[in-house]
Amino acid sequence: MSSSTTDDSNSHVTTNTGEIPTLFGLPWTTRTFNPSFSNVTPTMHTSSYPAINPALNPLISHTGKTVLITGATAGIGLAMAKSFVTASASKVIITGRKQERLDKAVGILRQHAKELGKQTEVVGEKSDAAKMEEIDALWKKLGEEGEVVDVLILNAVGEMAMGRLCEEGGRTTVEIWGKLEANLRGPMRYTELFMKQGKKDRQKFLINISTASAHISHPEYSPALAACSEYGFTKATAGLFFRYIAQQSDTERLQVVSFHPGTIYSEMWQGLGVEKNILPFDDISLPADFAVWAATKEARFIHGRFVWAHWDVDEMKAAYAERFGKDAELFRFGVCGLAGSNLHVTP
Repeated sequence: MSSSTTDDSNSHVTTNTGEIPTLFGLPWTTRTFNPSFSNVTPTMHTSSYPAINPALNPLISHTGKTVLITGATAGIGLAMAKSFVTASASKVIITGRKQERLDKAVGILRQHAKELGKQTEVVGEKSDAAKMEEIDALWKKLGEEGEVVDVLILNAVGEMAMGRLCEEGGRTTVEIWGKLEANLRGPMRYTELFMKQGKKDRQKFLINISTASAHISHPEYSPALAACSEYGFTKATAGLFFRYIAQQSDTERLQVVSFHPGTIYSEMWQGLGVEKNILPFDDISLPADFAVWAATKEARFIHGRFVWAHWDVDEMKAAYAERFGKDAELFRFGVCGLAGSNLHVTP
């Protein structure tokens, strides 16, 4: 397998003429692991499809609901906001750190609503999802305005950085803790304030945008992601938190879903010097519409679970809805292979 390095000195990518691209000079996958294939469901989607498309499936309408999406001025967050407009949400609130980008995103969403003939109100709130004082100020403002959020999408993220944990030349405790501020403490505070607002018997939906890095950041699967273990570690930690939130919650009051959105080309990849043709990127419509579906009772059977947006929802329900009722550990963050009070090894 021959390869050639890009001319951009800031690029972390090597373009391979063979099968496996490299990132940070390391293989994106291994020859024994291909994330494009799975036996979880026979069908693996790379873009939206009728069951999750709010323009085609009336069962996933969000009429009458207020949706709050963090980090939604571009990329997956903005695409999800557009999908919730398509799903006829009464109000879509997006957050972002920069006012100019926020204003631009709001304009895009309002134009999208106008083109579809939707009455969705779109609001932008300048807020850093990693800063406690700004999170608190946002929820205080919402409370003073009498706004009750029905759907919370935790999309804002502390992004990927190369370096092993705590090694010489790797990611320091200070750096790792900073990423935990963004990927754990921020979402934790959002969750707390979301759960405490409004009437307790009002159905709420909480969606944690997770990542496959939370469970495949191992050299056996992806040497490149293993070299960026800070990201996978902090997102896995958040995933465990949401597992505990879910297991203490009545799904009729709070439905919690964590999902891997796919590999979506974004500003993060551009910043790493990754060209769009290097990796097998998924279409942004996949996580955008999957989030709309996941925030409805259609997804009740995956409450508290971690899933991939790629997995066909009808096939997943047929194969696992009943099994989930018997297997408390399947597709949940925890210790692999152990289950039950007697710590028996799962077959």
